[in-house]
Amino acid sequence: MPKHIEGITEQMYKAIQLLVWSDKGKSEIAEEIGVARETIWRWYKRDDFMDELQKERRNKFHVAGDVAQKELLKLIKDDSDKRTQLQAIKLVLGENNMCTDKSQIDLKTTQNIKVSFIKDNEEE
Repeated sequence: MPKHIEGITEQMYKAIQLLVWSDKGKSEIAEEIGVARETIWRWYKRDDFMDELQKERRNKFHVAGDVAQKELLKLIKDDSDKRTQLQAIKLVLGENNMCTDKSQIDLKTTQNIKVSFIKDNEEE
């Protein structure tokens, strides 16, 4: 465990690592670290546990963002069609606020529309 984190035990830290970095479910994690499954559910109600869990999740996205950036550079150099892979990369980058795919709309923009009615002259 890195530097002491206030209120977080060694078991909590291991649970956080497994929750974020493994594909294991809460029951498997509880068994692996030697606690009851209910204990992990109680930890989810603790602010300190959830804060550390969120920090580790953000860290995971940053790591994934670094990998995605490297892959994106490969795609830029590659002239083959990699649409699916590119969409996945955009998702990871978007999660890290490194890339957005949103349109900017200026709500202050106004447009004047002039409508003229011309009366048809009846046959003279």
